[in-house]
Amino acid sequence: MKNVKELKAFLFGACLAVCGSAFAQDVEWVPVVGADALRELMSGLTAERELRDGETSRGEYFADGTGTLHAWGASVPRTWSVEGEDQLCITAQRETLCYQLERSTEDESLYRVRAVATGKVTEFRVTDDRASAAGEPPKPGGEGGAAAPSASEMAAELSNPNTAVATLTLKAQYRIFEGDLPAADDQSGTLLLFQPGLPFVFDSGAKIIWRPAIPILLDQPVPDAGGGFSGEAGLGDIAFDLAYAPKVEPGKLLGFGVFASLPTATNDLGSDRWTLGPEILLGKATKKYVLGTLTNHQWSVGGSGDADISLTTIQLFYTAIRGGGWTVGSGPSITYDWEADQWTVPLQINAGKTVIWNGRPWKLGGEINYYVEKADAFGPEWMLSFSVAPVVKNKLADWFGLGD
Repeated sequence: MKNVKELKAFLFGACLAVCGSAFAQDVEWVPVVGADALRELMSGLTAERELRDGETSRGEYFADGTGTLHAWGASVPRTWSVEGEDQLCITAQRETLCYQLERSTEDESLYRVRAVATGKVTEFRVTDDRASAAGEPPKPGGEGGAAAPSASEMAAELSNPNTAVATLTLKAQYRIFEGDLPAADDQSGTLLLFQPGLPFVFDSGAKIIWRPAIPILLDQPVPDAGGGFSGEAGLGDIAFDLAYAPKVEPGKLLGFGVFASLPTATNDLGSDRWTLGPEILLGKATKKYVLGTLTNHQWSVGGSGDADISLTTIQLFYTAIRGGGWTVGSGPSITYDWEADQWTVPLQINAGKTVIWNGRPWKLGGEINYYVEKADAFGPEWMLSFSVAPVVKNKLADWFGLGD
């Protein structure tokens, strides 16, 4: 078939299908039709486009109807098919988008693609099996495209604790306390937690993941010598985990490493102790859900504080991926203090929505915790949390030669 090579590159335009484009009125177009011709066009296709921060996304599609989207460090499986005689359809996560293709009769390098569901049209020009937008393309939206991730795909990826996607998460947490101490039931506190997730991905597919957690306490009740409470503000103890996630079978989650905290707190808001201990992650991920457990133990290993620390934390997590960028689930963090012989056990529910703003994915989330077990003298009764997490390019990986 004449111009098959150019028509293959034409499908790159599907990556821009989320972007409306006013096309030239004086150009005539002819549809690209025929099931066999469309299959031939899609087989072996590679579609690319620019996102944000110099990030390039790439969709690769194979003759057997499978494909892979590479974006923001993640590699997401896809499928594709031909519907009827005039539509190419791409299934991303559990959502399917279909496109109709046209070629200019006056300029054989000029093409356009139309999203069937939205009617949005994008023009692009083909050069040497590569397609580029004919003009400045708008940023991709939540529905994604042949070379742009959808909100649903990013929501699933961000639900995976071993994700290759880097984020900068900011959480606002509000706690209501209760206890036997005088005035304990009248106390509340507010905390901001900055928690980047920075994966370093090797060519083998294995990862090293660094997740620091920097707490800024805006108003923390602290028991005083007079039997009451004083409100303190300042920096808390900075904690982090450094985990190795080997490449395993698709759908399985495995990671192990170390968990540590540093005595960085000000205004008596920390333990003045260094802690260190092991961490392990076990779980399973499917298109519909992610579940598992992340467990660590930490011991005090130094510092000027007097208290010994021996603390086990078990986070159980289940996230249902609902489509449209929505997730719901539960992820309580249960702790046992071996020195005080004390459990802290919350009941927790959470919900999240992943959106794509101006070409960048953002995860918005909220959670509520009710503590069914805690210290009798003083402990949290409720905790409300809201979070925002923009997806970013991990530029630290470039320092180690692990960037794209």
